[in-house]
Amino acid sequence: MLNAVHKKYIDELPVGALPEGLEALEVQAVDVDKLPNALVTGSNLIQFPSAASPAVKSSVALSLLAAQRVASNDGVVQTPDQWLQRHNTVLENLNWLHEGGGFVNSQFRSINVAVHQAIIPFLAAAFGPAVAAGALILTALKQLEEMDKSSPWITLFDNQSRRFNVSEYQFSVVQVIDGNVQVKLASARFDASYGQTQVLFFKIKQEHASFQSASGTYSTQTDLLAEMNGALKAKLAGLTSTFITSLPDDLLK
Repeated sequence: MLNAVHKKYIDELPVGALPEGLEALEVQAVDVDKLPNALVTGSNLIQFPSAASPAVKSSVALSLLAAQRVASNDGVVQTPDQWLQRHNTVLENLNWLHEGGGFVNSQFRSINVAVHQAIIPFLAAAFGPAVAAGALILTALKQLEEMDKSSPWITLFDNQSRRFNVSEYQFSVVQVIDGNVQVKLASARFDASYGQTQVLFFKIKQEHASFQSASGTYSTQTDLLAEMNGALKAKLAGLTSTFITSLPDDLLK
């Protein structure tokens, strides 16, 4: 059973109201109790293993959404680094143990290649041994060129990845191992030189173009996630239909 301290923390999370203008974004709403194995939660593209229970999927997605919304609604947060720090603090306060990670400066070594293709090797390296568990994420990125750029899930992912003067896309691979849930989180941050919208489709024009990449690992127990599930669903009930959506069916097959 969720203890009173954690319930109070979740109940009082400053997630804010639905941002103006997002009401018109028509995403394919999903049932948080029946989430697919791959989905977009705001600025995070997440993949779950087939064996993950509905409660694990729901609690992971809602934890990440809560962290995003709190960071985005914190008036003290004025930079991308501060946003990420606030985001990570919320996860840790939701019983997620941070096992390490950080940012590194990276460079593309190819030109005339779209960003969504060029970041695949960096994500594969960040996922490490979990890369096979992130196959749907990598497949989605490989096939992005063939998709409608105005697809609701792409629009949501792109819109929520823009903050301050950067676009920062997050990718998470979830694994369930012996009663523990581990999230391998990778991100790629691009400054304004890559454009203001749909950076994933930007064609790299300069060899050794730089960006920042990051990786981190979070873990918790399945029992703790199950205990938080009800409180997180209640807190975020007004936001899930806008910020959580499935990937296209053809990618989930």
